[in-house]
Amino acid sequence: MKRTTTALSFLSLGLAASAGRSCKCMPGQPCFPTQEEWTAFGSKLSTPETLIVGQRPMGAVCYPSDPLFDVNACQALNSSVNGFNHVFMSAQIDATNWLNLDSVVTEKGLDGCPYFPLAQNATCNQGRVPPYAVNVTSVQDIVEAVNFASEHNLRLVVKNTGHEAIGRPFGVGALEIFTHNLKNLTIHDSFVPQGAPEGTEGVPAMTMAAGVDWRQAYESIERVNRSVVGGLSPVGTVGAAGGWQLGTGQSVASPVFGLGVDNNLEFTVVLPNGTVTTVNEYLTPDLWWAIRGGGGPSFGVLVDVTVKSHPGAEYTSAFFVSQAADDESYLELLTLWMKYHNNISDAGWGGVWPFVGRGLSLSFGARGNPPENPNGLPTFQAFFDDAKKLSNVNVSLAEFHVFSSFGEFVETQLVDPNTVIGFNSTAIVPGQVQSVTGSWLMPREVTAAENAESFAKLLANMTILAVPFFVGGGVVEDVSKNETSAANPAWRHTLTDLTMSAGGPASIDPNLLEQAVHENLKPFRALAPPPYGGQYVNEADVLEEEWQIAHWGTQYPRLLAIKKELDPNDLLIVYHGVNSEDWDREIICKTTDGTQSGSSGSSGSSGSSEATCPGAPTESSPSSPSQGSEGSTSPSSPAQGSPSQGSPSEGSPSPAQPSTGAPSPDHGSHGHGSHGHHSQASPSGTLAPSQSSPAPSSVPSGGSEEEDDDICESA
Repeated sequence: MKRTTTALSFLSLGLAASAGRSCKCMPGQPCFPTQEEWTAFGSKLSTPETLIVGQRPMGAVCYPSDPLFDVNACQALNSSVNGFNHVFMSAQIDATNWLNLDSVVTEKGLDGCPYFPLAQNATCNQGRVPPYAVNVTSVQDIVEAVNFASEHNLRLVVKNTGHEAIGRPFGVGALEIFTHNLKNLTIHDSFVPQGAPEGTEGVPAMTMAAGVDWRQAYESIERVNRSVVGGLSPVGTVGAAGGWQLGTGQSVASPVFGLGVDNNLEFTVVLPNGTVTTVNEYLTPDLWWAIRGGGGPSFGVLVDVTVKSHPGAEYTSAFFVSQAADDESYLELLTLWMKYHNNISDAGWGGVWPFVGRGLSLSFGARGNPPENPNGLPTFQAFFDDAKKLSNVNVSLAEFHVFSSFGEFVETQLVDPNTVIGFNSTAIVPGQVQSVTGSWLMPREVTAAENAESFAKLLANMTILAVPFFVGGGVVEDVSKNETSAANPAWRHTLTDLTMSAGGPASIDPNLLEQAVHENLKPFRALAPPPYGGQYVNEADVLEEEWQIAHWGTQYPRLLAIKKELDPNDLLIVYHGVNSEDWDREIICKTTDGTQSGSSGSSGSSGSSEATCPGAPTESSPSSPSQGSEGSTSPSSPAQGSPSQGSPSEGSPSPAQPSTGAPSPDHGSHGHGSHGHHSQASPSGTLAPSQSSPAPSSVPSGGSEEEDDDICESA
């Protein structure tokens, strides 16, 4: 059992006990496991080092008042974080990818441990970093962690790479299951799911363990001249066998081969009751439906996933970079693009079309050389030609390239920064360590050519970076698939997943970032309110009030019923996940008397983080029976963002306005782009709320029907 020598501190949020509230057991409470119980648990795991007790935030090494303070370690951290090394961040057990997701967001701002102190006497607070973690190397490690958390009513979270938009991999006072090091990968010439009828024909497939990322997946399948449907991610570090699969999974290849859920063949999961289960259409039809699109890890902790593979093929890519000189020409540019938008989808293309600061870029791909769809090249070339005719618009790049495979396209645009063509979303803003993302699924009727100008006006009025994913259409539009998975039915008539993000330094109030994304989404939500439109579960707006219908549309009632049966004790609950209605934002306490927990006042929304168990440890109380509090434990006050812009200096970031996160266009010898909401770059534009949308539509009822025992009572 690995132990760190430091004190833990938790936010005291001071709710009075009530008969209508039940809570997870937090460190420092009488119900929390004793040191002897943790030791006994650790002895059941793969190695003595598998269990980490007293895990601290990654930045603790940079705080002189912290027992983990280490000058050399802090310097090493600075070189990795200030330049933002995605590979480094994804591999950390004690950090997600963004500081705001490691921290508790309160009304006053961020309470956590900025990677570098914002003031001379600043304190590194625990925030949302789990104080206990299991560094998984075997399936049995997951089973033991699930059983231990269930037995002691602990908050349980799961992380593989941490590429997630609203902080689900971490949690206050939680036990973390870290699956990042499960890297097994098997390629099958002919795979038949377990339990399939005799004579079922096998299909080419690939099985990936929970820690496999997309770079490993693409490189492996390329060796046998095949391809899989997968995501776009910085340096390939998004997990290929985690939340992407469970949350639906969109891809540039989706128009040809479907969404991630359309390509799943089988899962191995550890259920909330601790059993290792094979999930497929033959053995577990209800769970098979729910787990594909229901979001992770709501229906089980993923061990591995098997997906279809497809024949390898060359990919033709189209790259475009443009800059308008003024607002009028910018609107003309966006209007022209929207006139071609649906036709380019119907011509077989998929890609991304980032825009910000009067600039529009396109990075698209189509299967085949020439594209398999005969309209592919002529349709895109027509857009190129018309764009070059626009006055006061500089088109610096408009050309086609051919890649030997989808994998080479991804490697060129997302992994090697020296080969990027066009929009360079690998550009970095030193010190930009916070990021908030949101999205809205835009139906093809909304983006039709007759709506081009009105839609373009909404795009032009945005104040933050947008990186829309052009991943619908084609085979995604097969509405019969609505019966086969829990994926939001809105996907089946969506062409663009309109994704946007705002970022900033450690000193900015994350509430400003959340509000910026939420306000910029409102006009598009109004155009396609749920269930007609909706959100991609993996790019959720943290402030969305009607998240059930936004994430899952009409699928939610069935999902909720399956979830309640599978997980009656709410072990695997995540913020804005299935059956989280009555839980507060940190999934610490829930109401059981029919009223919503939290203080947001919004129906159907998990409450704010200002709610926790009665009797939870205060900032000055011990965080666990085995460790006392050391040093100052009062929350540090984060600096608030100011209207001024600019990159923060190392170690002491200056306050800044939320950044658009806009990487610069770069069309040198080649180019390299990343998954939009993970990109960072120089600030541009201003923060201003957009127009409000009409009153939200009704939400499916999802409150808990059974009242749990009060699990926070003192002994």
